[in-house]
Amino acid sequence: MLPVVFSFTTLDAIAALNPDEQLNNNRQQFMPRSPLVERLQVLFAELKIYSGVIDGRLNDDLTAAVQHYQSRAGLTVDGKVSEELLAHVEFKSEAEALLVRLDVVGSEQRVKAREKLQSVALTRSLLDPARKNQVADLTRNRDICFQAPTVDCLGFEAIESAKAGGRPHFRDWTYGEIAVVQARLGQVEAARETAGRIQDPRLILVTLRNIAVALAKADKIQLALDSAAIIPDEWLKAEALVAIAVAQTRNGGWPQARQTMREIEQLINLPETTGDIDFKKTALTTGMARKLVKAGDPSAAVRIMKGERDRIKALMIVDPSTKKRSGVSASLSTLAAGFAQIDEAEEARKLLDFAVDIVHRRSVSVALARAYGRAGQDEPATAIINALEEPRYRSILLADMARYQALSGIDDRARINLARAETAVAAIAQGQKFAINHARERIATSWIALGDLGQAGEAALRITDAGIRTGVWWQIAVAHIDAGATQLAQKSTNNAIASIASVKSTLDRVWLYCGRVQIMAERRNNQQALLAFSKAMEIARGIRHSWTRAQALVRLVEAFSALPGPLAGSKSNSLKN
Repeated sequence: MLPVVFSFTTLDAIAALNPDEQLNNNRQQFMPRSPLVERLQVLFAELKIYSGVIDGRLNDDLTAAVQHYQSRAGLTVDGKVSEELLAHVEFKSEAEALLVRLDVVGSEQRVKAREKLQSVALTRSLLDPARKNQVADLTRNRDICFQAPTVDCLGFEAIESAKAGGRPHFRDWTYGEIAVVQARLGQVEAARETAGRIQDPRLILVTLRNIAVALAKADKIQLALDSAAIIPDEWLKAEALVAIAVAQTRNGGWPQARQTMREIEQLINLPETTGDIDFKKTALTTGMARKLVKAGDPSAAVRIMKGERDRIKALMIVDPSTKKRSGVSASLSTLAAGFAQIDEAEEARKLLDFAVDIVHRRSVSVALARAYGRAGQDEPATAIINALEEPRYRSILLADMARYQALSGIDDRARINLARAETAVAAIAQGQKFAINHARERIATSWIALGDLGQAGEAALRITDAGIRTGVWWQIAVAHIDAGATQLAQKSTNNAIASIASVKSTLDRVWLYCGRVQIMAERRNNQQALLAFSKAMEIARGIRHSWTRAQALVRLVEAFSALPGPLAGSKSNSLKN
């Protein structure tokens, strides 16, 4: 087996984010994931009626899964996500039976995870049964924290609500999210204490990884290294170390980053036994490459991608039957898409033929079209877009092309592609509501890049999903603020607030306002940040469902920690258990 070689090239400055990366950041800020959607994705995946990504965002696969479930359960088939639907899925007897059977299938994984945790002294204590199944204090005053919030009391309320959170796996998931927030605030011991509340040993391992990653993202590098060191799973430790290496690179710690990369190499150069292992290594390498480009070392990104490509090709030469393994096909397709994402379009094109099934070919083609678009190579990008049969993909890619052209000052071409994108949207089947709204969001974003905020507003009005529409209106408001158009900014903000009011899920409304808090705080708009936080608190205060309340409180802790101004003095330095 050929080793994967990692190396770094020092750059004078950190490279700027590419347009796609920047757009993704904007969408994360203005359109945070919905925990309600994420839980349904997890549940439906367990019920084997959903095979899409688990990212907390609506998509066509989830809509289809919802409709399938509603049909089987005798509910009104509307494909809509709601807290009522979650409660039905959570407690329905058929789902209970299916989940029990799935637990039996996963018992071996839980045993292995437990053995790994027991193998390290510092993680062995996380299995202490005394920490599990603690009962919430029902005598506490649940409203007092909303009157005088602090990080401590919001965190305490989140944990107490999680204790009463119904299903064990929902409770476990919430504890994991609380632990990540604690880590982000530098409260490592509190985070590990919270991880010890988790029942499923598999999720304990994942949470330990997430704690280290959160610390790395917060540039608490030594704490991240210490946290990664105790992770008793090679792959999860490697994933944590990737985040740390990127943080070291971002902060100019090139020698330290090289050492971290060598440790990653040792962890992932394990004996190959299954195609799954092939794919895991490829996925890790590809993800690392994207992050290295973002951190400012594209040369290293290209080198590790080529090293992984050469490793897989060598396996195919030694054993031609390797070509037939599904893991190898998936690995090569992932590599192709990865090369495109780091703007190595020709390397991606050379691997496209290995994407033998339509799903893999489509994902590579989409990534390749974007790569050509970012490079200003309109002709090959357009050829790929025109070859795609599904209008939902054509619409998004045409909108993206327009954004690239707008950022390059090619306004006339951008407008032509936006007109083509609108034509493609009109061809999307009416039942694919998410695809239509997603495409209109991308069109609106491109109009913002063009500086035509009037057209962006018209695009926003055509978005039927209230959460997505909210995010677009807030982006428009920020663009007006940047342009010094105060009255227009307020009008767009009012439109966003009106959109939030029509979001049915109370939890989603809390999350949308909390996203607004963080954006305004980063822009030092203290008044708007405080106003948004007050709105989020007002909504969260009325939530009585334990899991929903816990999720809202986790998000409130994050938002509160970002607040400037008058509330800063009331913040505590810790998030207690």
